[in-house]
Amino acid sequence: MEALGSEVHVITDADAAGGFLGARLDYVRALCASDDRYVWLNQYTNQGNWRAHYRTTAPAIARQFPQLDVLFVGAGTTGTLMGCARYFKQRHRSVRIVAVDSVGSVTFGGPPGRRMIPGLDAGVRPPMLDASLIDEVVRVDEANAIRACHRLARRGFLFGGSTGTVVSGAMDWLSRHDTGGLTAVAIAPDMGERYLDTVYQTNWIEAIYGNDVLRGDADVPVQALHQTAF
Repeated sequence: MEALGSEVHVITDADAAGGFLGARLDYVRALCASDDRYVWLNQYTNQGNWRAHYRTTAPAIARQFPQLDVLFVGAGTTGTLMGCARYFKQRHRSVRIVAVDSVGSVTFGGPPGRRMIPGLDAGVRPPMLDASLIDEVVRVDEANAIRACHRLARRGFLFGGSTGTVVSGAMDWLSRHDTGGLTAVAIAPDMGERYLDTVYQTNWIEAIYGNDVLRGDADVPVQALHQTAF
């Protein structure tokens, strides 16, 4: 961003209640209040966020998977989640919507915890979340998300930490349910190039999660994995 002429502000002190996300939001609010030349699109409250997925992402999934039974969607701003959930609840009510979140996130309640992988989760409950549209929530700890990323990488798919979280949550849910004849789709929200010095860096992983996080990691068979860019 700096190479393109932007001025980057890094927030290093977390808010007592909302963590780093709360601190960043407070900073942007104060910045906008100080000068009306600042414009904040605000992905956390902008209704265009979920509407974009209602108009594009969800219909594309419905067309490609007309017999869809379960849809796994990661919860960040919850724009993708809400757009897909509203679409399927209105048009295909039999589709089960499973939200995937990180352990330590407060999005669906529970105490906040340390989270080192950016992307999904939140230290502040997303304003656009309507939990009544969600059938179930699966929480994934970061070590399992990292393991999922490495399993996928061994198969030639370099995905990011958010995708690893969604895939891990989906695999966990599917392992606990009768999946005979079930059509399930998991949305992969990010690629791995932004995580090369974290999720895919052994020294970083061991420093944060310990030396054993990747040892004895059983390779989960992946029969087919399709990624569609929206």
